Amino acid sequence: MKTLNLHVDYIKFKPLKKALKSVDELSEKEKKGGEVKDALAVLTAVEKTDTDVKSVVEKLVESIKEIAEQINVKNIVLYPYAHLSQDLASAELAIEVLEEAAKSLVKNKFNVFRAPFGYYKEFEMKVKGHPLSELSRSFDGGKEGEKIKVSEEMDKKVDIQELVKKLGKVKMSAERTKGGLKSNVELGRDLDLYLINEVVGSGLPLLTPKGATIKREIERFIQDEEIRRGYLYTSTPIMAKSDLYKISGHWDHYREFMFTLKVGNETFALRPMTCPFQFIIYKSKSRSYKELPIKYAEISSLFRNEKSGELMGLTRMRQFTLADAHIICKPEQLEEEFAKVIELVQYVMKTLKIEDIWYRFSKWDPKNKEKYIDNPKAWDSSQKSMKKILDKLKIKYVEAENEAAFYGPKLDLQYKNVFGKEDTLITVQIDFALPEKFDLNYLDKDNKFKKPIVIHRSSVGCLERTIAYLLEKTQGNLPLWLSPIQVKVLPMTDRNINYSRQIFDKLKKENIRVEIDDGTESMSKKVRDAQLEKVFYSITIGDKEEQAETLAIRNRDGKVEFGVKINDFVSKLKKEIKERI
Repeated sequence: MKTLNLHVDYIKFKPLKKALKSVDELSEKEKKGGEVKDALAVLTAVEKTDTDVKSVVEKLVESIKEIAEQINVKNIVLYPYAHLSQDLASAELAIEVLEEAAKSLVKNKFNVFRAPFGYYKEFEMKVKGHPLSELSRSFDGGKEGEKIKVSEEMDKKVDIQELVKKLGKVKMSAERTKGGLKSNVELGRDLDLYLINEVVGSGLPLLTPKGATIKREIERFIQDEEIRRGYLYTSTPIMAKSDLYKISGHWDHYREFMFTLKVGNETFALRPMTCPFQFIIYKSKSRSYKELPIKYAEISSLFRNEKSGELMGLTRMRQFTLADAHIICKPEQLEEEFAKVIELVQYVMKTLKIEDIWYRFSKWDPKNKEKYIDNPKAWDSSQKSMKKILDKLKIKYVEAENEAAFYGPKLDLQYKNVFGKEDTLITVQIDFALPEKFDLNYLDKDNKFKKPIVIHRSSVGCLERTIAYLLEKTQGNLPLWLSPIQVKVLPMTDRNINYSRQIFDKLKKENIRVEIDDGTESMSKKVRDAQLEKVFYSITIGDKEEQAETLAIRNRDGKVEFGVKINDFVSKLKKEIKERI
């Protein structure tokens, strides 16, 4: 038997006319066809070798269950698709296999939909873009005990040369806003900061050296600041067995957003959060009240299975980088530590000049049993605690139900992008549930073991999304300390190149990000190119500057200062970079 398994946003199908005379006539309802959303569409071809109905049904159902668990779907569409094989079984055998498979899947709590067998059909579907959205399977129903294996047939049909051609194509375009502002997608493309390639996949941006420079500077800034404030940095795996996420509750409440994979007989998942890993580090030894609070931090790569329609440049991705941290403290330390987190967040916003944000107090919805841990008493207590803290800090906020994390309430810093869409930049959460789930404790001064409370927080948020915010706010005119190219040296003629290279070398040794444009274009063209690249300072060097051993400095606004000494310019640059002007 051969199957092609597609994770779809939707599949629509409608029978047109009979292909086989032997099949039954359809009812009026069946003739209208159907539409199923968020489903695993299983295109099937039953073959002549599938003589053992029981065996092939067991293998088909096992295959579907395995894939459905990984992508977290309950809707299954069995779709007869003869084009998968040239060795098809009889209609009677194929119908029997599909009917028995449907019965078995229903018993396994799946919602099963069947496209009519033996009819020509039109169909339309939208396949999701994640790594598990298209899987082929091949198994022999005539041999007992044969393991399900991944078929290489589909891979053999891939035109490698066509794929290679696509490697050089960048798929980055976005609608222009009403105000004419560029989105981070356009800016990322035009300023050569990052790219999206369909062979790599949607939601997986590749940062160029320039884009990586911006990210690196923000990473260094936040790491140094957090270490100064007492945070302890960890480095943890990007994936773990499903057992870990079953303890944390992610498996029950968050699996639809997780990427899972089979390794032998075990199921693994790429991490959507860092907290479970840091809790294991905390549990690795006994803890005393004297050690608390413990503040674990990590610049972590995280993975979330976002819907393809929601992916957008650096704003929403399937892999992203979070300045993540977890503060494990005594309950009586909660208020003080929460205030320290807010102070850090506000310092970060001031440094990055993040404005036009508002605070959202995100609460649970007691009616949503699937999304949240069911502990009304703990929810009530933790939400009252957060409200008390926010009011004491005199933070103005709006309340929003059904926006909390599954384990506790949170404070979200919200903003709107250039399209007016609201999103979260930074979040701070109070967690009452996971200390209980992971059995975290500390020995208090009364010699009794007690449960700590946890603050989950990001300080600069998702680094990529923060970069997107800064790009859109400044329209690419980043501050000096974040500018990928801080200085560009522009010799006026070939005879000025040697002196220009001396200036270039001097700035390079001082760790200034500098480039030199010694091409043959006119000076006006070089200046124009530097402006388009959003270079912060351009140094124009002609015969006059070389003879006087000075520089002509042009800033981003077009203002030029003549007769500047190189050492004075270096001192000015270092001061502005250090002060993050």
